[in-house]
Formats: sequence, C-alpha cells, structure tokens
Amino acid sequence: MASSLDSAANGMPGSRVPAAVSVLLRVIGAVLGGYVVSAALVALLAVGLSATGLPRSEAVVTASLLGFVLYLLVLLWAFSVRSLARLWVGLVGGAVLAQGLVLAIQRQMA
Repeated sequence: MASSLDSAANGMPGSRVPAAVSVLLRVIGAVLGGYVVSAALVALLAVGLSATGLPRSEAVVTASLLGFVLYLLVLLWAFSVRSLARLWVGLVGGAVLAQGLVLAIQRQMA
C-alpha cells in the first residue's frame, strides 16, 4: 500500500514505489552513480588542465584532489533532488557528457 510519503519521496504524484525501495535506489545512485560521475569529471578536469599547458602530472594530481570535493557535491545533490528519475537522468547524463568531452579533448590533443 503506497502512502503520500511514497509519492513525496519520489517527487512524483501517484508513484507506487515503496519508501524503502526509493531510499535504496537513492543510496545506490548516490554511492555508485556518484563515483562514476565524479570519476568522469576528474578525467575531464585532468585532460582539460593538461590541454591548457599544465604539466600532465600536476593536472592529474590537481584533478584527483578536487575529485573528493566533486564526489561530496554529487552525494549531497543525490539526496537533495526530489525525484528518482531526475537523479538517475542527471547521473547518467553527467557521466556520459563528461566522458564525451574527455574523448573530444583527447582527439584534439592527438
């Protein structure tokens, strides 16, 4: 039996996802999806910094250190977004966009 709490947890009126499943999907999205998105953003940052003339080793170290902050921000965002659909679209879209930009920059550098 779905309650109004289930709908509020998903951010979608009339949603029938139980609250426990909603929380589980949000935790999985935050932890695993957050890792994938932050890894893609770190790669983008490292390639972008390297493309601007920063030595590759310094670009990688700088991007890696900023990756901890990026991961924290993605985790916080994952629990603040209202809808599970928006969460997963944002995670998948962010990872695909960042990785696509990494590939585009690498092709320009080669």
